[in-house]
Amino acid sequence: MTPFMRSNRAVSKADIDEVIALKEVGVGTSQVMNYLTQQAGGYHNVGFTHKDLYNALQRGKAKEIVDGDVNALIAYFDYKKHDDLGFFVTYSVDESGELYNLICVNHHHNTIVFAIAIIADEMSQSFEAMKRAIKSVIPNVKHKLCSWHLSRNAQANIGDPKFTAAFSKCMASWWTTNEFDIQLHSVVSEFNVEKHPWVIEKGNTQHLWAQAYLTSHFFANIRSTQRYESMNASLAIALKHKKNYLDVVHAIEDEISRMRLNELKADYLSSQTKPFQITKLVEFESHAPEIFTRESFHAFQEELQQETLYRIQEEIQSLSDECHYFYLKKYKEKNRPFEISFDSRTETLNCSCKKFETVGLLCRHQLHVLKHLDYTYLPGSLIQSRWTKDAKASALSFVDLNVPPEIMQMARFDSLRATTSMLCYATSKTDASFKIARDEMKRLTEEFENSFGLNDSVNRSSVLNNVRDPQQRQCKRKELTKNKVEKKIRRCGFCNGEGHNKLTCPQVKLGLNTTTQSTSTDFFEDGMVIQSNT
Repeated sequence: MTPFMRSNRAVSKADIDEVIALKEVGVGTSQVMNYLTQQAGGYHNVGFTHKDLYNALQRGKAKEIVDGDVNALIAYFDYKKHDDLGFFVTYSVDESGELYNLICVNHHHNTIVFAIAIIADEMSQSFEAMKRAIKSVIPNVKHKLCSWHLSRNAQANIGDPKFTAAFSKCMASWWTTNEFDIQLHSVVSEFNVEKHPWVIEKGNTQHLWAQAYLTSHFFANIRSTQRYESMNASLAIALKHKKNYLDVVHAIEDEISRMRLNELKADYLSSQTKPFQITKLVEFESHAPEIFTRESFHAFQEELQQETLYRIQEEIQSLSDECHYFYLKKYKEKNRPFEISFDSRTETLNCSCKKFETVGLLCRHQLHVLKHLDYTYLPGSLIQSRWTKDAKASALSFVDLNVPPEIMQMARFDSLRATTSMLCYATSKTDASFKIARDEMKRLTEEFENSFGLNDSVNRSSVLNNVRDPQQRQCKRKELTKNKVEKKIRRCGFCNGEGHNKLTCPQVKLGLNTTTQSTSTDFFEDGMVIQSNT
């Protein structure tokens, strides 16, 4: 009974720090309690109950947001602005003083996060406002629709997998605009969907999704929103339970840290490993990995493999002997010529497919011409720095020395915990070493507690904001179709009535109470009736 007495139950600050460290990596409170129990040697030694741990965590969370969830978040951003002059944050409130919008801004073909925005409601007006803001800041930006969503919508609206496949091919092919118009018209006519509203709507906006109309606009070969959807999936795991705004921001910062770690790993693979060569063009495949990152080299290698399918049909040399014009045709596609101009003074190659301008890497047609001209290296004019190993050489870099004190404390805590874990393992071998280590740890604990004490206070910003937390809104849910029944109505197996079953049926009870004959009837749940004579 002693472990359950209130006077004998307390969650220490050391336990709280260890629990917070485990919860930050996704371990649930119940699993943390099991871990602490195993460490202590049983529930009777841990010193508190599950409920005590939940309450202690809740009290710590309440201290963080004592002035409100939003005010705690704004105070945290004020702290970051003080330490990082390049950090930008702004917010807006509605008529009642509730938070409405909050925006903060902070080569391996990976996603880069430029900004984070927390919006009050996921409505179309919010996305339209974001679109206008991007257009205002980056006026020459080109908007492109997601190819995955378009293919899904094509299947949902037309309902024919063959049409979806043909439509997706038209969307992704590197055709000219005339070729695209002809092919799309042929597909629409073949499936007899010329008058379908969805087809008409997409035909009016084909400049936003057809690759033929988007060539020469740089998109880094990004066709869908799969990149940010994967980020959303990672955040959904971290935020599967009810969280406050500060938890959301911490989860986003953890996700960005993971992305930066992946970038460091890609930097290591690009600089310390050597890819395999798969073609006979040894000079090109030896020069390219010295320049490009690993992912960029793989994309380059795919184009290098495809260049063998082309041949030069005609070569025209200008009168000045400085410009050459090549006309290429692909094997079995003699009706689709590609025009390439080469300037020997600047070593520039311009191809009519515009893939270099759109993706930033050499196309197969340019590589075929370089092979024809006996080049053993890639000209500098055909190398975009964004896909090279030195892409970040010109970028500003700095080391943030103003680390928050609570972060430094947690780092020291983790380091000491790892050290003491090895100490505990070594000293637990014998009873004598165990007693020495235990007594010494107790002595050091008492010494430092008397010197510094345990500071349970929470660091809070001196700036007091008067912003109210927004009202909780229900997340979007998929609407049920009209033909789908939400819940099946359960009926009684005896009288077919609603709201009860055979055991609680009033007619059964009435029959049992009013029977006066010598023959009694017993009803069972399975519907069997047994008669017995008394």
